[in-house]
Amino acid sequence: MKATDKKERRKISIRAKIFLSFLGIIVIALALLWLCQVIIFEMVYNNVRIGEIKSTARYVLRYTNKADFYSQLDSAVAKNNLCATILSPDGEVTLSCENSNACLLHNLTLKERQELIDIAKDKKSVTFGLSYDPVSKEYHATKLTSTRFTTADNVFYVSRFTHNGKDFYLMLDGVISPVGTVTKTSASFLILLSLLLLPIAVILAHSLSKMIAHPITQISKQAKGLSSGNYTEVTSSTREISELNSTLTKASQDLKQVEHVRQELIANISHDLRTPLTLMSGYLEMMRDFPDEITEENLQTVIDETNRLSSLVSDILTVSRIENGVTTPEPIVFSLTDSITDTVARYREFTRRDGYVITWESDASVNVLADRTQILQVITNLLNNAITYTGDDKTVTVRQLVSGGKVRIEVSDTGVGIPPEKLPLIWERYYQIDHTHKRAAKGSGLGLSIVRTIINEHNGSYGVDSIPGGGSTFWFELDCQN
Repeated sequence: MKATDKKERRKISIRAKIFLSFLGIIVIALALLWLCQVIIFEMVYNNVRIGEIKSTARYVLRYTNKADFYSQLDSAVAKNNLCATILSPDGEVTLSCENSNACLLHNLTLKERQELIDIAKDKKSVTFGLSYDPVSKEYHATKLTSTRFTTADNVFYVSRFTHNGKDFYLMLDGVISPVGTVTKTSASFLILLSLLLLPIAVILAHSLSKMIAHPITQISKQAKGLSSGNYTEVTSSTREISELNSTLTKASQDLKQVEHVRQELIANISHDLRTPLTLMSGYLEMMRDFPDEITEENLQTVIDETNRLSSLVSDILTVSRIENGVTTPEPIVFSLTDSITDTVARYREFTRRDGYVITWESDASVNVLADRTQILQVITNLLNNAITYTGDDKTVTVRQLVSGGKVRIEVSDTGVGIPPEKLPLIWERYYQIDHTHKRAAKGSGLGLSIVRTIINEHNGSYGVDSIPGGGSTFWFELDCQN
């Protein structure tokens, strides 16, 4: 027990989990912001800048055979702050547009321009990164990869085109503005932002975790008394918490009802056991003390009370087997009509001396695929229920109806009926209608619950039709078998 308590204490509370989760989300968001600003920003910037250069070249090349080619070229490079040069195959400049102070294109020697042209001859267009080395006083060209990431100061785009039957090369030079200063500035800003956000995040996470976890904690405390039915609803504006409240409140009410039923069951069983035992004890003592006065009526009373005890114990054992999954149907094909005929005949003999009239109506012989013992128990329980609750005329009617491939068995009494609000309750275990409506032979309140369970296991249907003051008709349906 102590080991279990220590293990429970080591578990983190839901409030702490929510707090750490919110705080973790803020930290991850800041980390991603740092990653994007410090690393990804420069890559994205280079990608956008190189894309502008290429799109400008594609736009300009659409006008190579048009009269306004030169004006379109000048306008396009000015718009995107680029430098442009048209070169002949031997590297000579035929046209030049300079719009940037940092342009390297016009500082290239003829030899350097020819080297770029030689690289671009085999391809329609090539992108270079060009950097100036102050030591060697030379420009170094690096062909850009598909990532479009470069550390060069300038980006050159060389594209070959044909004008009036001759090959020319369009060279565009775009300055890659240094983003180091921007990155450092952003980093400083992020540090300040992080110092401001972290305390706010801690306060926000604490408040949110308290707001979310508090009603759950209260529900947990209240739920400890749930087993005894003592649950006080916790007020919350959250839908899920309200639904949980409603569920636990319903569970508390159900537990109270179960406890009430349990107490009533104990009282009923105690009464039903004590009554026959008292009668049997009294009659047996009389037989012992006055053996010459033993009559057939005395013996019959003892037999009747013994049967009552046996029936009660049988019902309790049946419910126990059903609850533990011990009893499962063993279906066979048998004549339901013949089985009911035999059962009704036995009941007539048993109840004739008490003045009961049991009528059996059937219009055909019907076979079913079912567990014969369990179905006979259903019929027996419905007959016992009808005999217990029938009216002063002591009439019970059993009828068989066949329709649509199904057989319906009805057991009717002429009692006072069942109020509509109590109809859903009569199938529950241990539930009994008000004892003022019953005869002296009381049951355990398990009969109809057993009926419901057995019919459900056979995939059948069941129900009751009752009119207050007009008797009740209990019925069940099964599939017919040819």
